[in-house]
Amino acid sequence: MGRHVMPKIVDHDERRAEIARAVEAIVHETGIISITMRDVAKRLGCAPSVISHYFETKLEMLVFTVKQVRARAETALINALDEGRDFHACFEILLPTDEQMWRNWHMCFAFWGLTPNAHPVQREWEQASHEANLVFQRIIARAQERQEVDASLDPASLATDIQVIINGIASLVNQSRKDWPPARQRTALRTMMSALLQPV
Repeated sequence: MGRHVMPKIVDHDERRAEIARAVEAIVHETGIISITMRDVAKRLGCAPSVISHYFETKLEMLVFTVKQVRARAETALINALDEGRDFHACFEILLPTDEQMWRNWHMCFAFWGLTPNAHPVQREWEQASHEANLVFQRIIARAQERQEVDASLDPASLATDIQVIINGIASLVNQSRKDWPPARQRTALRTMMSALLQPV
């Protein structure tokens, strides 16, 4: 049988997204430290030169991949907001309660293990936190308009507190998934957020 080759995709962004999906799969199976562009090429059945055509370095490839993961989560949040889901239901989307979201968090935590001395890594961390905070503020502001959340609460401060809660729950799930079934995650989120929503 002939050697499998990557499907011919004209769109540059779609080809990069396809490579990112392969990176995610490999990181899930073997971790982020030892991954190489050659590994990704092998997964996709193409020559390493194809990968290096789209990404000059391994770090560039990893940064792009985690951006893709983050974009999916942010899109899910915005869609939930646009669909009119309530305050708590929006944030529950980010919990690693299903396989896809657990894999998303696994990729993010793996990326957090890279050195902060690499400027692209530090920049992505900062951008990820900032952009998530802005989306959270949108959800909070909408909830305040609906009187689901007290209007006296500061959206920026509340968004940061919710980031702390969700990141904390996700980290515990990542460490011991069997101890944190979906119901426990949702209960923990609602309990901790309810405490935040009490006006001072």
